[in-house]
Amino acid sequence: MTPAAPTTLPYRVRGGNEPGRLDVTFHPADGPSIRGPDLRLTAGAVGTWEFRIAVEAPVAAGGGFFFERYGFLLSHSIQNTRPRGRDYVILRARTDARVRLELNELNQANSPPMARIVVERGTLVPGDELRLVVGDTSHGGPGSEVYDVTCQGRLVVSVDRSGSLAYRQLRDGETRIHVESDPEPTLLRFLGPSIASPGEPFALHLAVYDRNHNVCTQYMGTVDLREATSTLAGLPSHIEFGPTNAGLAIIEDVTATAPGLIRIEASDRKHGLSTLSNPLLVQSDPESLLLWGDLHSHSWGDVSMGLMDDPTPILHPAGRHAQARGQARLDFAAPGPMAPPNQTHRPAVWEAHQAAYRANDEPGTYVPYLAGEAHPSVGGDRNVIFRDWEERHAPAWAEMDDLLETYGERNDVLLEAHVGGGPADWDAYPTAREPVVEVASGHGSAEWLLQRALRHGHRPAVIASGDTHLPLLAAPMAAHLFRGRFGSHLNIRDCAIGCGPVAAVRAPRCERHAIWDAVLNRQTYATTGARIILGVQANGHPAGSEVEVDNNPHIAITAHACAPIERIDLIRDDRALAAWQPNTLDATLEFEDAEPLTASAYYVRLRQIDGEYAWSTPVWVTCTVGRPDAGPDLPAWNEHDPLDPSSARPNDAQPFEAQLLDYLADNEDPGRFHDITPVRIVHEVPGRAALFYAYLGDRREPISIRWYFDFPMPRLRLDWGWRDFGARDGG
Repeated sequence: MTPAAPTTLPYRVRGGNEPGRLDVTFHPADGPSIRGPDLRLTAGAVGTWEFRIAVEAPVAAGGGFFFERYGFLLSHSIQNTRPRGRDYVILRARTDARVRLELNELNQANSPPMARIVVERGTLVPGDELRLVVGDTSHGGPGSEVYDVTCQGRLVVSVDRSGSLAYRQLRDGETRIHVESDPEPTLLRFLGPSIASPGEPFALHLAVYDRNHNVCTQYMGTVDLREATSTLAGLPSHIEFGPTNAGLAIIEDVTATAPGLIRIEASDRKHGLSTLSNPLLVQSDPESLLLWGDLHSHSWGDVSMGLMDDPTPILHPAGRHAQARGQARLDFAAPGPMAPPNQTHRPAVWEAHQAAYRANDEPGTYVPYLAGEAHPSVGGDRNVIFRDWEERHAPAWAEMDDLLETYGERNDVLLEAHVGGGPADWDAYPTAREPVVEVASGHGSAEWLLQRALRHGHRPAVIASGDTHLPLLAAPMAAHLFRGRFGSHLNIRDCAIGCGPVAAVRAPRCERHAIWDAVLNRQTYATTGARIILGVQANGHPAGSEVEVDNNPHIAITAHACAPIERIDLIRDDRALAAWQPNTLDATLEFEDAEPLTASAYYVRLRQIDGEYAWSTPVWVTCTVGRPDAGPDLPAWNEHDPLDPSSARPNDAQPFEAQLLDYLADNEDPGRFHDITPVRIVHEVPGRAALFYAYLGDRREPISIRWYFDFPMPRLRLDWGWRDFGARDGG
């Protein structure tokens, strides 16, 4: 998520030591109130916030108090127009002066300010009191949620005593917010290498997550391990988690004794949790390694959103690399500032990234890269990734001409087109070279961006990245709040997948230049987080190749998945050429294109039953026996089956229909949603959800709605179309 331009505030906030005090209390719906200058709260807890200002010196008409938040969110957008809606705000004032409340008047929910109290008439005097309540429930509203990712944030209150719009911080005007993981474990993830050789020692990483997919640091228990083929040496029968594990166990020096395909089952019977590890392919002489990484995630350093301003342990680049190497078990990563300060303002930001780069550079084990995001006003954002040490980061607000002039022809720099706040727009700004395109991120899936690139004649490597802001880097997909892309269609942003997507790279070694060259040679594919082994070939040439054939193209697909494969689609250009529904963990498929085109791009889209996806980089085939155009008979790449509401009921999602309709009535314009139809309950990585199909707006565009009912306050996720791979351009 990125803003179109840096925010310029009409108010000036300066440091200060003004008389006055802020008291913050959170009243949970199901427990005792929590109060103090350092609040420790559970991620995703529901309740009501109360911010109390004790006036200790006069505030004249035109002046007032200014509330800012850093490092966390209270909600996407607190509001005072829908009393039965979530995050409803009221102001209680014990004063003879007349005061006015302003909410979100400065921002698009990106800039730090959240509220302002203005004195309209009279004067606030010592002894007066102002209480701002967020998540008021007196009119039947559900309250408010604590931000659902583990983080350390700040609430800051400043005062303008004269109406000059120059605010200075209160002496006791800052409260620290510590969001901790939910103590209840809901998900296990067990990761090892995708490819290894017999006798080669490796490590296995077992992590336990809460329902928001934070690492469940409080978890204590026993996880049993079982590997059916008995070809692993050094694998214990179980792992005991104690307080020092903090939700993560790393098993060192495991070896495979013979070639084969291995999956390990991990289970915690007490909590009813179980999982399969990613598939481990043991080969005597592997042609290449299959390495996993994230080339677009964010850490400390931002001048626009009030989320990544402070070098907290999670956001500091050293912390990001620790997450990549620990719970995420990545081979490479490029955490960088999202909108970094300029080179003369806070140089410590880039220096911290450089220091973390040096400290984590371990060829053969883990490769860090330096990166930072740029936000041109035209053409879409680009993440700027450097192969080697770079003295200066890319300017955050550089225009596309400057970016291309500075970095466009450098083979040691990648400009990565992605799907966040400013997706690549080649209609507005055509470019000659787009080496890397991101088809999924924490904002959701966006296969349409690959389609857009192909339409413009680009031949990119396909990757996925987290575009992580506050969640853990490369944690499993989650129903994280406020990450969806329906902001222009909803009052409250939907939850999207929050985190998860990663890039797969086939490289001969886990080394900086080997990984880089593999990306430039398009030896990549993308997943939403599952470490699926996916191979695609055309006439023996791997995905990413440019191939000339004088007969019908022959496509071979091999997949080793982490959950049963629900569907595999073979896409040719913008048309669906073939589809399979294996319902197995492993699949080997072949397809001969009997009516080829003279020039085509073939790629594969795979979906597991748990909602995880994989997309291959295309293989570009020139065929001497092909015809020039496809004709009208093939379905579009994003076609879905028509909906017949009359035949959908009854089903197991139907009992949640009233909940969803009430939520839309209280928080949205329900008249924009047509023919809402329950379909089924889905059990996917983000959690259980009731799936609905509907039509949106005057154009009646098909959408799917996932209603995550297991959270204290149920969460909403929308996708264009009735399949969730990113079925409409934009969004």
